[in-house]
Amino acid sequence: MSHIGNKLRSGFFATPLRQGEFLTELLEVKGDCSFFDPTCGEGEILHHIVEKLRNENDKMIISSYGVELDKARASKASEALDHCINAPIESMVIVRGVLL
Repeated sequence: MSHIGNKLRSGFFATPLRQGEFLTELLEVKGDCSFFDPTCGEGEILHHIVEKLRNENDKMIISSYGVELDKARASKASEALDHCINAPIESMVIVRGVLL
């Protein structure tokens, strides 16, 4: 089976970066904010979005949070995002704006 076939079979297929570019064009951010991706994979899309917004306005404080089930992908996402947790999304709880 091909490399892409293996990824599809295991339930992982990365969203193309171009989709992240489309999302970035749709966003209108007017101040400090946080972004959360509950299935962040390797964090590429969220990293791209946050970096583009940071480059547009270096005075804004923008934080990125991700959750990823796969340990290897979560490790990569930890390098790309401000915060990443290796866990199933069902175990996450957000309390008063804090991801636990």
